[in-house]
Amino acid sequence: MDLGPLRALALDLNTGAFGVAATVTRPFPDDTPIVTRGVWVTAPLEETQPFGTDFKRRDPRRVFAVSKATVPTLPRGTTVIAPLPEGGADKTWRVDGYDREVVQEQHRVILILVQ
Repeated sequence: MDLGPLRALALDLNTGAFGVAATVTRPFPDDTPIVTRGVWVTAPLEETQPFGTDFKRRDPRRVFAVSKATVPTLPRGTTVIAPLPEGGADKTWRVDGYDREVVQEQHRVILILVQ
């Protein structure tokens, strides 16, 4: 049994219910802005640190999920304009990396604030 359509439906429902409006602009040559919706993924406030590290994050990691059907590629350096999950004004974010969890239908990227 193929669960692809069911997963796509669940992603659409979650994005509709919990998503925020976002504008994604990838680096050149695919730099046409894409207007879409994305979901902020809740991450733990304290992440485990490898043995021997002295640095800890000052703020929680920001993970953002976007559908691969809408945004086929999401490389590092991509700019995302979106509000925080609590609402408020749009902020400009940059893709800094990828989340450890891999989901077939969506990109899960780590965003850092540009300002």
